[in-house]
Amino acid sequence: MIGMDFLELSKERYSVRKFSDKKVEDEKLEKILQAGRLAPTAKNSQSQRIFVLKSPEAVAKIRAATQMAFNAPVVLMVCYDENESYKNVNDTAYTYYPGGHYDGGEVDASIVTSAMMFQATELGLGTLWARGFDAAKIIEAFALPKNLHLVCLLDIGYPAADAEPSPRHSDRKPLSETVKWI
Repeated sequence: MIGMDFLELSKERYSVRKFSDKKVEDEKLEKILQAGRLAPTAKNSQSQRIFVLKSPEAVAKIRAATQMAFNAPVVLMVCYDENESYKNVNDTAYTYYPGGHYDGGEVDASIVTSAMMFQATELGLGTLWARGFDAAKIIEAFALPKNLHLVCLLDIGYPAADAEPSPRHSDRKPLSETVKWI
């Protein structure tokens, strides 16, 4: 997979739900984290906060809090700091945000997660972007401060020999259903 073009990389990437017990090399993990660091964020706020769950204690704690860790040897807890995230005070369409303005923290954390996910794929690792969990349990288990918002978990590891994409993986709507030219 190393050196493939981005569209090919995008086709090859899938949500891994079964990982081998092979450890992720620190050099690869560092490169994945660097990809996240270099990802764009609104106004370059860099409000993402990433917790690397790799120690036996941290991995046991996340597995006790949610099944969404899928026995991955590394789980990244991707959060954003609301004290540092970009706020568009001129945008009043998003009244469900505190203060009635758009907060870009969740989008920024998602962009960062995407960059890390694709970097991991290029390095021959599998990932799963997880959000099907009760955030309150994880926030409590890891004693996250109130200004940090948990956006997702990114499970990382080598896919098990029998891991395979979901049957829905290749189902893609045609561009004509998702793109409108104006």
